[in-house]
Amino acid sequence: MIKAIIFDCFGVVYIDNFAEVYEFFGGNLAKDKEFLEETFFNASKGNIDSGLGVICKHLGIKVDHWRQKQKVVMGFNTELLDYIKEIRPLYKVGMLSNIGKKGLSYSMDYSVLEEYFDDIVESAKIGFAKPEARAYEIVADRLGVRLDECLFIDDRQPYITGAIHVGMKTILYTDFKSFRNNLEKILNKDNEEN
Repeated sequence: MIKAIIFDCFGVVYIDNFAEVYEFFGGNLAKDKEFLEETFFNASKGNIDSGLGVICKHLGIKVDHWRQKQKVVMGFNTELLDYIKEIRPLYKVGMLSNIGKKGLSYSMDYSVLEEYFDDIVESAKIGFAKPEARAYEIVADRLGVRLDECLFIDDRQPYITGAIHVGMKTILYTDFKSFRNNLEKILNKDNEEN
């Protein structure tokens, strides 16, 4: 029985359009794939202070220039947040985000998130990052549920695969409408079985 719904932050709750900004400054996502994955993972584990600093150095730009461009194409997924308010009375709602040492408050107004989530787990603060099993275990423990009682939503397949490996049900997020339809199907089936 599903008791908790856990969301990723970037690309799901918070739309940051990283790819658009990266390419705007001359980055090549395909060519730089390995570099970017390594940088994000090291930042998410807390091994480096700022993945953004490393990326901006690689692109030959200042962090301030990145942030100025990013502000134009980023923001909270308000449609999703409104829906989270609807389901929160029925389920525990958590967030599991791969984020560097500076945390989510460095990238956004963290106080906005607090009204929607029972717990927010930031990878660098726990020393484990998706798709490591321990990251999923920690968020479930903090919500007071078993792994098989969780439904995990992310926009990246490797993180979905990691959640499946620990026994969570999952939804790959592509857009709000598809997500809502998939979630309601899963929850209806879950309610019928229990």
